[in-house]
Amino acid sequence: MTAHVSLFAASALLISTCGTTGAMADEPSPGNREQAKAAVVQVMNNSGAGSGFVYDAGSGLVATTARVVAGNSGLEVIAEGKLPISAQLLGSDLCQDLAVLKVEPPPTGMKSLQFGDSDLLFNGDVVISLGYPDAGDPQAKTVAVSGAAYEPVGDVAHLSGPDYPSLIHHSVQMKSGTLGGPVLNKDGEVVGINTGVEVEDKSTGEARIAAEAISSNHARSELPDLAAGSMKNDPGWWLGAVSDQDLALRSATTGIDKSSLEKTQKRLQDEGTDGLFVLDVRNDSAAQKAKVQQGAVITAVNGEAVSSFPELCDVLEPAEPGAKLSVEGVHSGAGRDSGHRFGEPWTADVVLAGR
Repeated sequence: MTAHVSLFAASALLISTCGTTGAMADEPSPGNREQAKAAVVQVMNNSGAGSGFVYDAGSGLVATTARVVAGNSGLEVIAEGKLPISAQLLGSDLCQDLAVLKVEPPPTGMKSLQFGDSDLLFNGDVVISLGYPDAGDPQAKTVAVSGAAYEPVGDVAHLSGPDYPSLIHHSVQMKSGTLGGPVLNKDGEVVGINTGVEVEDKSTGEARIAAEAISSNHARSELPDLAAGSMKNDPGWWLGAVSDQDLALRSATTGIDKSSLEKTQKRLQDEGTDGLFVLDVRNDSAAQKAKVQQGAVITAVNGEAVSSFPELCDVLEPAEPGAKLSVEGVHSGAGRDSGHRFGEPWTADVVLAGR
């Protein structure tokens, strides 16, 4: 397997909680913040919502995270105070957690956000996180929260999310609806794209987002290929590790009952089954065409055992567009897989989309 770069590589930054939405020194002016809000959109899918932002208004291009659109269809973009606009998924890469949508024709007056240099963030720099915390509410308003950058500490392993080459970490309180939204520097430029996995806060028992942002310099290097139609590393499934203690938190936007998923996960673990649980499958995707079912468990791809998202990405990264993935797994009987017997093996040939 290829080695992944540590989540807390030297290029990563950590952003602390400010705990306030009030003004901080050296943050974007109120006028700049209002201008930025005009470019931030809510990305609606068939089971929930996230955030995104327009980075090329002339072409109607919107950047967001891949997990906002993974396994979901019927995409729409809503700018604050405007009617929903149908959006086309141009490209997606789940191992980078980035995706590009297109709205056509671009609405009159659509604004773009400019990218800044994420390498120029330093200890104590102020950043602004923008997004729609009220996922799925068409009347939701864009919320801006301030934080301050500082040096990284510790390490984090994501069983159900990718290992990133460069991250901006922050503890600004986030909800799932803000994933895909931009993080701005004091000049109002995008220096990160909010990502992170949903985890349970052990002190309160409530769900929270482990807030992180993909650095703008890394995102900018990936977006052109995605805008050109690359679906690398994204067969159209949304997965969670069977061993992930927070797996059931991801059931809310999939239609799978949380208690049912918890019971299924425990039974899989009791039976000694490790792998990746299929939370959802996107319509007309490579996974759906191969008849991969929501609720099935993937245990191996191309003969390699996979029990975490980084392990899967080790297999997917070398695969070229049009390559065939030999997928093996077992049925769990949950979700749309309910017509199958628990533990029954299954196989599928998933042909990756071309450019």
